[in-house]
Amino acid sequence: MNFSVFELLTHEKMVFLAIVSCGLYTSYTDFRYGKIANIYTAFLIGFGIISQVLFISEGNITWMHSCVTLFGGLGISFVMFYTGIWAAGDAKLFWGMSLLLPPSAFSNTSETQFYPLILMVNIFLLFLVYVVLISLLKTTFQQQRTLIAKSFTAQLKQFPQRLLRVLSYVGVGGLAFYVPSRMGVELDLAIRITLFMAIIFAFNKGVEKYIPQKYVTAFHVPFLLLALFLAIPSLIQLGTFIVFIFLIPWFLIMFSAVIRSLFTEEIPVENLRPNMIPAERIVKIEEQEEQTVKDRYVKIPAGFANPAQDNVIVDVSSEGLTPLQIEQLHQLAAKGSLKEYENRLLIQKKIPFALMIVLGAVGTLLANGMVYSFVRGAELNQMMERIGSFFLY
Repeated sequence: MNFSVFELLTHEKMVFLAIVSCGLYTSYTDFRYGKIANIYTAFLIGFGIISQVLFISEGNITWMHSCVTLFGGLGISFVMFYTGIWAAGDAKLFWGMSLLLPPSAFSNTSETQFYPLILMVNIFLLFLVYVVLISLLKTTFQQQRTLIAKSFTAQLKQFPQRLLRVLSYVGVGGLAFYVPSRMGVELDLAIRITLFMAIIFAFNKGVEKYIPQKYVTAFHVPFLLLALFLAIPSLIQLGTFIVFIFLIPWFLIMFSAVIRSLFTEEIPVENLRPNMIPAERIVKIEEQEEQTVKDRYVKIPAGFANPAQDNVIVDVSSEGLTPLQIEQLHQLAAKGSLKEYENRLLIQKKIPFALMIVLGAVGTLLANGMVYSFVRGAELNQMMERIGSFFLY
């Protein structure tokens, strides 16, 4: 039976109320104070685990499916936290929401049974709409064109290296598709995609940590051959491969440029405060000058956190700047080490990720799966017909 907000079972009513009440309050505290209290996320996670047990006892899902939801949601939360995209509270909020959603909330989705990924896609789609609206309200069309053109030109200079990197990622990540097929193991498509992304993430972290920068390009070359061996034969059409290689990276680059322009601001070092979230790295580089070694501090745009490197002075982190880091930046500014950057640091503005997570969960309930299916649903069509008849008659 399809899930309906207006015809809820007792347990599903409690789930809906928990999502709305806790979700809206945590969204408020996140936006107002930048914090989400652990008691609320712990309640959602605990209630979610109990709900999973009830779903199993009612025969709605199997133990295996519940374990995939439990650990899959945890895995996505950890990756989003570790990469610095979400704060710890946001990550725990997502995990709780993914556990709470009943199987009937995904009745319109036949492509995959990996429910946390469906919720993640819905959250991203809502965030995309939010970015578009903010862009339209805060920037003119000319500014948007200038931003995209500037980003395109800057990225074009690095296109060969980026193309090689993407191809090597395809080669390494393709193991998530190749190895199970060779072993005769059938995995859900969403699980394979998640493994694909996890392998790429681990590979990228390993390269950043252990491979010197001057050898990175040469290191990626063997994996290009792996991409040609694994990826192309497994794809139905070569055109799909071309779209994946060229269009998706360019979209991500453009999207990143828009995010950077809308949600970041350069702040003087003396005005930095604890918990402000950096949007760029400051890295110490040792340079040889005649008989001495001189330390130089450079800024590196960073899309992901990388706290494992010892030479990283300030890193992108959802936890924000610490008083110790701010003091260190004050010392560097006093010595003139940040003079070429005008003693400024790029800071990320507040993004209501908690609200996006809550709206993504509510949207999943209403759409019984992917939120875009609600736009095509019969309910919306009937509503539009009623509105049309109101004006016509």
